[in-house]
Parts: sequence; C-alpha cells; structure tokens
Amino acid sequence: MIFRSNMTAYWLRSGAIVTRVKTPAEEFNAAVGRQLRAEIAAAGSSIAAMSRGIGIARSALDNYVTGKRAIPVPIVYSVCATLHVEPHIVFARAEERLRADSGTAAGVLTPFRRRTNVGDPGQDIPEVAFDSSLGHEGDTDDLYQ
Repeated sequence: MIFRSNMTAYWLRSGAIVTRVKTPAEEFNAAVGRQLRAEIAAAGSSIAAMSRGIGIARSALDNYVTGKRAIPVPIVYSVCATLHVEPHIVFARAEERLRADSGTAAGVLTPFRRRTNVGDPGQDIPEVAFDSSLGHEGDTDDLYQ
C-alpha cells in the first residue's frame, strides 16, 4: 500500500515504513530536465543529436533530462545556446511545469517559440532556385508540360 503526501511517499509492509523524501531541489531539477527535453523536441532535435552538438555523452544528457542526475548549469546554458532560448525562460517554464504537476497552479504554460524554419503566414513569397535567361516558353524541360 502506498501513501503519498506533497513531498514524501510511504510504503507500508509488514510493520516497517520505508520513506524516501524527494526534496524541493530534486523536484525542481526533474522539472528543469523535463522542460529541457520538451525544448529539444520542440526544436526538432533529439537527445542524441543534442548531446553530440554540445559535446557530452548521450547517456549523461539522458540522465539529466530524466532527473536521475543533477543538471550542471553549464549544460543548461549549452543546450539553451544551441536552441537559441534564454535559460531564464527554460527555468520559468520548468517552474510553471512543476506547479502544474503538483496541482498548486492553474496550469497556464507559456507558449514555445515558433521554429525558425517555419515561416509566418505572411511569408509566402515564391522562391527561385536559380536565375535563367530562358522564359517558360523557351524552356525545353518537360516538367513544365
């Protein structure tokens, strides 16, 4: 049988109580890890690609984003610099995520930035792959027929 309070989980078994207290720092670290994973995914990247990009082992980054290990601040800054996101925004979103997960807030989350490769609705200007002196009528390519 498991009982959960805000910070502590108790397992009752044959007269013994086993307690594991998760500190607020551990909870926030896990929330920052979940947020970093979300930011990486929103940018269209993966844990493996990001770890190669910032020069650390994939298993290390995976341990950070899953909350198994404390995230070093230089790693947060490296990931944020690669994603072009300010670290304070990631921390604010992680705090919102933590509040939403614990049920102490209304769960209003800030929106993600638009991906840089997705144009605004007004950016539907046709692009030319190369300049050519021939017009359509003088072009012999059968793709235009």
